[in-house]
Order: sequence, then structure tokens, then C-alpha cells
Amino acid sequence: MKRLVLVLLLVGVSLTAIGCNSSKNNEEKLATSSSVEQTTENTSVKKDKKMKEIQEDLEEKAVEINQYSEILSFTREKGIDYDYFELDFVISNKTNEVLESSLVLKGNVDGEKKETLHYDVSKGRLVESSYSNTDINALAEVLKSLDYSDKDIVDFAQWYYQKNK
Repeated sequence: MKRLVLVLLLVGVSLTAIGCNSSKNNEEKLATSSSVEQTTENTSVKKDKKMKEIQEDLEEKAVEINQYSEILSFTREKGIDYDYFELDFVISNKTNEVLESSLVLKGNVDGEKKETLHYDVSKGRLVESSYSNTDINALAEVLKSLDYSDKDIVDFAQWYYQKNK
């Protein structure tokens, strides 16, 4: 009889200990999950703030941003401090990712539009197109005049498209 009471007491204590431990784990999981959600929200807010700053900066540099269905166009007319360009991004409606890009420049002497240059997007970066007319140096000059990298511009294009669908 003493053994039976001892066994029941031992089982009861074990179950109680397991129950307390599991509620601790649940509390830890909830705290971790809440922390992850808060970090994600903070990251999203920071990204939105950064992208809005880029948008304002581009507007200050006389870049006009227009969206036509799945094409996002950055245009800057020729001025004293900068040259004309039209940089277009084709964006997937399903994935919201930039698929390809094209750049049109105007000649400094005659003011005529030059041939369209094409670029692919690989791992969030603009790269020379393997099938069309392309010039990475021309793109580099445009990006330098904007003070942004190709990655920044691609990220901004994706963000702008998502916010303005």
C-alpha cells in the first residue's frame, strides 16, 4: 500500500513538473514569436522610411517617376546639372520582382534619342543583357548621377511598384 501511494505521489509530482515546464516553454515561444513580429515590423518601417527618402531625393534630382501597368519609368529631362535619361523597369505582377530594364539616353550635341540599351536583373542587380544592345558603362554613369547603386534602384523600383499597384 505504501508503495502504491509512493508511486502515485511520484507520478503526480512528475506530471506537475512536466506541466509547469511546458507552460514555461509556451511562454518562451510566445515571447520569441512576439519579438520576431516586432523585429519584422521595425524592419518594414525602416525600409519604408529609407525608400521614401530615396523617392524624395530622386524628385529633388528632377527624376519623374511614372507607372504604366507593369512598367515603372524614371525620366529626367536635360538640364544644366544633368543629362536626359529614361530608365524603365518591367515588373512581374505576380512576384513583384523586376524582370528587366531598359535605358534611353539623348545625344549631347544633336539632342536625338540614342538606341535603347537593355539590362537583365540577376540576384537584385542590373547586369548586361545577353541578347540585346547593352552598355553597362552608360548605366553606371546614370546611376552615378543619381548617387545610388543598381541594387538600391532595383529595390526602390520593387518597393514603389508594390506601394502603388
